[in-house]
Amino acid sequence: MKKVLLEYANVFAYTITGLVFGLSFFLLFINFYHMQELAETVDVSSYNDTNKATVESKIETIRNNISVYNQSTYTGSLNIYGLNTVQLKLQDCLEILESEDMMKYFELDEIGINDSYNFTLDFKNKILNDCLVMQVKSMFNTDTVAMLPNFNIIKPYVELNLDTLLDSTNYVQSNIENSDHYYFSTETNKANFFNLVDDSYSDVMNSYQNSLDLLVEISNWYRNVVLGG
Repeated sequence: MKKVLLEYANVFAYTITGLVFGLSFFLLFINFYHMQELAETVDVSSYNDTNKATVESKIETIRNNISVYNQSTYTGSLNIYGLNTVQLKLQDCLEILESEDMMKYFELDEIGINDSYNFTLDFKNKILNDCLVMQVKSMFNTDTVAMLPNFNIIKPYVELNLDTLLDSTNYVQSNIENSDHYYFSTETNKANFFNLVDDSYSDVMNSYQNSLDLLVEISNWYRNVVLGG
């Protein structure tokens, strides 16, 4: 009897071992196909060239607009502390926009899912947080800036656009993070993954350009304030 039970135990043990090895092989097999999808890339060379030219043009517009003010030569009647604050805050944003961390994406000829994800995070951390929240939003909450002409017009416009921009890429990050799943690779899955890479990058780039458009509008307001005061 003990011999029969031992044989059954051995059979059961071998069966479990076989199932474990089979499951391990299965997971490795589908993970191999998933890794192939992660390696999918999108050609963005011409797209990046176009966007880089647009970004550089907007940056130059902002720089030219804020350069109309010089404290040492200003003879107007406006509050110089407010004028100084706006100029310094926008200069800080320019440094962020022109940093290697952001400009490196325009040098890419191809992008993969990691590039789209990193672009999303850098945009959120540097452009949205470090520039738009820490610089722009804070500047419009200062008393000295509130004393400048047409503040009551520009502030609601800025706040409305800020709210839209701050939520503009949350779904992109979520979609990319949720794409890390296991399945057998099919042509449909590959196409969906390819589109995810392309769409994610394009959506963040659009938000990037919209952020610059907001900064251009603020700098236009600032230029008009300085020249009119």
